[in-house]
Amino acid sequence: MPSLFLISKVKKLLTLVIGLLSCALLRAQQVSNQSFVLNGDTLTITYDLDRTADICVRVALDGGPFTAPLEGLTGDVGKGIKPGVGLTITAVRLKEIRGVDSASLQFLVEVDDGSVMIYVGKEMFRMMPVEGGSFTMGCTRPRGEKHTYADELPTHKVTLPNYYIGQTEVTQALWVAVMGENPSKWIGDSLPVEQISWNDAQIFIARLSQLTQLHFRMPTEAEWEYAARGGNRSKHTPYPGVQSQIWETCWYGGNSNGHSHPVAQLRPNELGLFDMGGNVLEWCSDWMESYTDQPQTNPQGPRTGENRIMRGGCFNSPTWGCSVFERNWYLPDYGYSYFGLRLVLDTIDRDEE
Repeated sequence: MPSLFLISKVKKLLTLVIGLLSCALLRAQQVSNQSFVLNGDTLTITYDLDRTADICVRVALDGGPFTAPLEGLTGDVGKGIKPGVGLTITAVRLKEIRGVDSASLQFLVEVDDGSVMIYVGKEMFRMMPVEGGSFTMGCTRPRGEKHTYADELPTHKVTLPNYYIGQTEVTQALWVAVMGENPSKWIGDSLPVEQISWNDAQIFIARLSQLTQLHFRMPTEAEWEYAARGGNRSKHTPYPGVQSQIWETCWYGGNSNGHSHPVAQLRPNELGLFDMGGNVLEWCSDWMESYTDQPQTNPQGPRTGENRIMRGGCFNSPTWGCSVFERNWYLPDYGYSYFGLRLVLDTIDRDEE
């Protein structure tokens, strides 16, 4: 059984002396101190906001799932709300809560980032929007620089349509909600699921799609790299969201202590995506093949092959193993404690029941 994340790829390993780093940055709080009062037909919500943001409100009834963003609200809601304390949102005769006991209501004031909340039972996860565009795929380091590898070259232009991608890696809680069992070595609801093969992931995706009436799939290799780079918000950094401070966004060999960590604990990248580098390797849909320099539109990879692509590095990776262009691959019927998954949706339209 392999003990390093480098699999099916021959690379020269350097002896790295890296001190453990303890300066992981948590995501800054934007919305806090939420409360609401329902007085007859009038709803009043108050909250604090620490920086300018687009704001929306959702409601849940009797502990159920939160709705889509509510309409018909006035006050400090919508686009470009300025920071402040005791900001107020009001609504009169809101149809979603008409005739409902206030004790059964729960409101959620949050930053409106265009994400979609998906529920499986009581488990919730977010799919983040990725606006399509063109980018240069492959290793953009100068030729001859350390850790520049042939399988990451030549660079080539890729154009992609819009899609949605998971804000985090699939967690063990979500996997159990769908599959009824947990295959992972490192156990915890908020840890990424691991020890899953590519084939295992396909079964999970099929069941999740049936439960939600949405067509989930794995990202293509191109979709994964575009999202890791920050899409059309990219700052063109070699690591997800950072130039060199890898410990701010990635659980890797220098700060992980040799195991996976709960998702969404470090800084997200430009698209609000967590753990695009490190934590666990993420399966992609493509069979492995060499790059060409030809421009491509929405590439799907070859129709056949031996190994499936994996991206992102893992908790055992050296620094350079978590770059946005680093490629790995493995046989699709094997799973290890650093093999995980992230989901993609083409559309949020559900099948008609």
